[in-house]
Amino acid sequence: MQAIVFDFFGVICSEITPFVLPRYMSKEEAIAYKADVVEEADRGHIDLAEVLELLSQRTGASAAQLLAEFWACVKINPEMVALIEALKGRYQIALLSNAMNPFLRQILAKHQLERLFNVVVISAEVGLTKPHAPIYQRLIAELGVPAAECFFTDDNEANVAAAQSAGIEAVLFTSVERLKADLASRGI
Repeated sequence: MQAIVFDFFGVICSEITPFVLPRYMSKEEAIAYKADVVEEADRGHIDLAEVLELLSQRTGASAAQLLAEFWACVKINPEMVALIEALKGRYQIALLSNAMNPFLRQILAKHQLERLFNVVVISAEVGLTKPHAPIYQRLIAELGVPAAECFFTDDNEANVAAAQSAGIEAVLFTSVERLKADLASRGI
């Protein structure tokens, strides 16, 4: 393996929308909202301010309150940061995440995490989302290594399956301990 690729939300950082949306809408409404508004944001068609305004109109909560709730959900996993730091000198490290502009970049800056990655591919910045094949092709091109020389972990089964279809060795993230075992079993 030459490169190790991490998803962000649900792997390095806590998820956001699964915690915020249920406060304001039913499970079915949250699924529809994610499929409509969040997907558009992840593609870069609308930004964080627009997402917050649309959510404010739908819920009656102020955009400022919603932004504060988004930030309150940001919890960086220090064990994941330590693992990435341990791998960084021996492998190219990449981040591949579906995220809206500029939220993920703000999180990376606030927590000084950009230093961990050789390559960062954020869906809204490239106009491509997981689990669609073009974003994995973009990642491989930016890394400059064969797909078979990449290892990827994500907490979404569809994203893992899509990476595998692209020729990338991929595993479902369930815990840091399980990931360490998955890496060790591959000689990493």
